[in-house]
Amino acid sequence: MVQAKSLFSLDTEYSADSTEFCPFQNKSNYLACGTYQLYNDQEQNDQAAESDKAMQRKGRLYLYKLEKDDQSVRLQQQQALETPAILDMKWCHQLIENNQVLGVADSVGGLSLYGYDDNDSPQFEKLHSIQTTDPSVLCLSLDWSTRIRDRTSKTQIVTSHSSGEITLFDVNSTSDVTIVEQWQAHDLEAWIAAFNYWQTEVIYTGADDCLFKGWDMRMGVSQPTFTSKKHDMGVTAIQSSPHTEHILATGSYDERLRIWDTRSMRAPLTEIETGGGIWRIKWHPTKKDTLLSASMHAGGFVVNVKGGLIDNSEDKIQCEVTTEFLDHTSMTYGGDWVYNHDDDLIATCSFYDHVLHLWNA
Repeated sequence: MVQAKSLFSLDTEYSADSTEFCPFQNKSNYLACGTYQLYNDQEQNDQAAESDKAMQRKGRLYLYKLEKDDQSVRLQQQQALETPAILDMKWCHQLIENNQVLGVADSVGGLSLYGYDDNDSPQFEKLHSIQTTDPSVLCLSLDWSTRIRDRTSKTQIVTSHSSGEITLFDVNSTSDVTIVEQWQAHDLEAWIAAFNYWQTEVIYTGADDCLFKGWDMRMGVSQPTFTSKKHDMGVTAIQSSPHTEHILATGSYDERLRIWDTRSMRAPLTEIETGGGIWRIKWHPTKKDTLLSASMHAGGFVVNVKGGLIDNSEDKIQCEVTTEFLDHTSMTYGGDWVYNHDDDLIATCSFYDHVLHLWNA
């Protein structure tokens, strides 16, 4: 196993929990970073009893430009927007009205779309915002249906909420986002919701009730198509492989990464322990056998997945941690691969020490 070291780091000021490189080739050197800061509202505190002090959540959306030469890599801040606290964000992999669009889930139940056009020095502009649920409910995660071109005829977003609800949206345009369906999927916080990128009518959800569920929107939401109890703690991360049909990865507070065959969800094909509790997982943008895990208390990990459907062999699917990054001194919540880069460059961010690191797998 290789132990990677930081190539560059910066202070995000607010607690950092999400990093996303732009997936479009002409802007793949741009990185968005979302933050979540808890603070006391002093004006309210002065009027409230000590036990009832109101805690407010605020955030900041950063845009950085990756710059690289023969000696070093670095990030230059391009923009910082004040927002509600950000819980999750993801880029749409297809253009929407010629905009490269970032979806952002926030702490007041909001879903916002930020876009920039094909300028040499892009700047985020808020294109649309919609209230997904009551403002007292956190919007915890989101996913786009459009990761694989030509696999869906429409652009959709799914979000998960601290109430256990799931919301499905049609994105008709950057100014027209409508709720298609909203349902109570779990009894506790629904940490994650994700599409099956190969069959986008299928949605997967995971929650603090330790349950992992599947939903087929063609059959309605009165009951899930399956309910798995194979996770020992809350289910926090789900991502369908964009490279290999039927392959799905999940992560959990129980510190284990699991690989599934979506045709048979009785049990995972294999699992591996990273430690620390897993918060986010990302398949490599071009390598079908490589995953990144942001494993909270343990750090960042690159996992090789081989065998079976991954490489069209009769071997049993197995996982191996090939690289670990342990320079974070706080919980590693966010991580992503840079797209269209010569090296396997990774950005990860951590919470209480509000640090963003670049490192090489």
